[in-house]
Amino acid sequence: MRLGLVVANGCVLAGISWMIAFGPNLRAAELLPMRSAPALGDIPALEARAARSSTASNVVALAAAYLDRDQPGLASAVIEKAPREVQARPEVAQLKARALFHRGHAREALAVAEEARAACAQTECPAWIAAKTARHVALLEQVVAAGIDAPRSDPTATRAVYERSPREIRIVAMR
Repeated sequence: MRLGLVVANGCVLAGISWMIAFGPNLRAAELLPMRSAPALGDIPALEARAARSSTASNVVALAAAYLDRDQPGLASAVIEKAPREVQARPEVAQLKARALFHRGHAREALAVAEEARAACAQTECPAWIAAKTARHVALLEQVVAAGIDAPRSDPTATRAVYERSPREIRIVAMR
């Protein structure tokens, strides 16, 4: 009985020693794969697809790729060129608000984001889009209240607003 206890304690101590020695050097496994932006070579394919068929998914893919590359002017141009029914979709309107904000038009971005939230409330919107628009409206309300027009004009204040804005989000119920 005593020998079994000594052996068990020895195994536990050996395991702790192994974890201390090798644990910090091991890389943690990724829970979710990294989302990578489309490669630069993918932009012409996205542009061609959006030019052939201006569906909401094609416009969203191209505008998001432009925004990921810090080109909000091109993203706005793609959205403005899309048909009205595509522009009225909440996911497209949310991207338009994001592009306007990055271009330095915070008040216009807030108005567009509120329209997207209202459109989501009127139609059957997936829960993730409703939550995303609610989060974006909360952020833009805080930005406008702080008097920030462009996020790059005062990055410290923009970061403070970003950290403060989640407290303003209302709970979005699943439909």
